[in-house]
Amino acid sequence: MAKWCFVLALFLVGCSSDPAPVVTQYSLAIKSDKSANPSESNDSNPVVVRLYQLTDAQMFKQQPFIDLYSNDVQLLSANLISKQILPVVIPRSEEKITLDINNQTQYVGVLVEFIDYQQSEPKSVSMLPKNSDEYLQLSISGDKAKLEVITPDSPWWKLF
Repeated sequence: MAKWCFVLALFLVGCSSDPAPVVTQYSLAIKSDKSANPSESNDSNPVVVRLYQLTDAQMFKQQPFIDLYSNDVQLLSANLISKQILPVVIPRSEEKITLDINNQTQYVGVLVEFIDYQQSEPKSVSMLPKNSDEYLQLSISGDKAKLEVITPDSPWWKLF
């Protein structure tokens, strides 16, 4: 009897399927113009970008920059799935990176560390793309950050 139980156990283990993936990959395009992160002398400067995977965006939207900068994990803990620091963004650059987004994530938020954070718009949040051809885009212009879902233009032959 024990022999048959062992054979049955091996059979069941051999027939199991792979677990469902925990993450989905999304593309993030990062565009920074020549005026990104201006200093007092109007020179553009690199920025550090923090990316947050969130279940809800409300707490992220309500928090002031300096509070998130110094205490983000504690303040967002109820809605925070993951925090990631992206590679430094250089002015006048375009880059595309792949993000591994947890399947529980509903929103992605960014916090851009501008020199003059008090006069900037350093936070932006977006829902995840719904369609496979859509992607996220972070635009940094002057002292403003904008995260949005981009739907590429359809080729003319797909209109028919």
